[in-house]
Amino acid sequence: MLNIPRELIWDILLRLQPKDLIRYRCVSKAWYALIHNQDFIKPHLERSIKTNSTRTIFLSTTPSYFFSLPFDNDEKLGTATTVGFSIPSKDPVRETTVTVGYANGLVCICNYVDEDISYIALWNPSIQKLKKIPIRTHEPRAQPSPKSEMLDIYGFGYNSTNDDYKLVGIIRKPANEYEVSVYSLKANSWKRIQNMPCSGFSLQNNHMVFSKGALGWLMWKKLHHELQYMIVTLDLASEKYREFPFPVDRIDEIENSRLELDALGDYLCICVNRFMNRCEAWIMKEYGVTESWSLLYSIDTVYSIDMLYAAEFQTYKPVVFSKNGKTVLLKMSKYFESDSLVWYDLEKKSFKQVEISGLPDAFNFQPTICWGSLCLLDGDPVIV
Repeated sequence: MLNIPRELIWDILLRLQPKDLIRYRCVSKAWYALIHNQDFIKPHLERSIKTNSTRTIFLSTTPSYFFSLPFDNDEKLGTATTVGFSIPSKDPVRETTVTVGYANGLVCICNYVDEDISYIALWNPSIQKLKKIPIRTHEPRAQPSPKSEMLDIYGFGYNSTNDDYKLVGIIRKPANEYEVSVYSLKANSWKRIQNMPCSGFSLQNNHMVFSKGALGWLMWKKLHHELQYMIVTLDLASEKYREFPFPVDRIDEIENSRLELDALGDYLCICVNRFMNRCEAWIMKEYGVTESWSLLYSIDTVYSIDMLYAAEFQTYKPVVFSKNGKTVLLKMSKYFESDSLVWYDLEKKSFKQVEISGLPDAFNFQPTICWGSLCLLDGDPVIV
């Protein structure tokens, strides 16, 4: 082999796609060792995020279908391709695989058979590697709780302080008490942590979001005939809770709305879907500062009654900002129709339809912005 400077080899390999790097491991023992080294894997991911060279929109839908949509620029999306995924199942007809969260190229998935969890796993779709997460065994229950008294909720994120990936599980117990456990990929084990604060509050839904090194979720309670909302976050490094109220006084008709916490770029985001008239998105410009909530958009929605007297209305969910921040990509959902993606101009308040090829008809999906990475390179191969 030619005597190529190591620095030049390093620079060339940093620019390659993960799937190409997997193939080039066989060039030599030195290349194999380099590509498997964390000192290479981390800067490769950092460059991918900075340049958008491996950015995709990862689309998941039930029961267990996944697609990847190239998204390296704002002007045009590539053709959607099927992402193969298969783990031997004893009952494939009754099973469903859903996406729990995403961080650094890893997708956390949860597999259900009917309503019971079969397994949870971390999956890197760009290199088809997977690691199953052990079932929580640190504190077995004396008696199973009735399903009406417990609710499993999971969230996934990355602890940059310790370079560790963590999964948080919440179980609702009687009287709205919540038992919280944390799984560490480094330790490959679960542990119980302090129970969730916010006594008297209930979880808004089974959705957690990852932002600024913490997982967050929305809680609510009714006090004197008025709804109160609270955002609770768990810092993945310190494993400490933080709570701050959401300014419901700035949102009118909140009783007739559906609220959902999300993450949009570096911001926490609240989506407010007002049935029958409009959708709003609020972003927290300064993390943890209640006064920094700012209205991102307010879009009037079309509501109609079809000939079968079925209510028909649409909702919008923000996915990602454009590079210049003047437009935002939205997922548009409309009853009885496939989901679609649209660009929304925040200044002109106008829409631009995104054409996507390669997706099946009658397709409803959950979009996530992903970057190709070599994380979990030593995981188990996925059957495709």
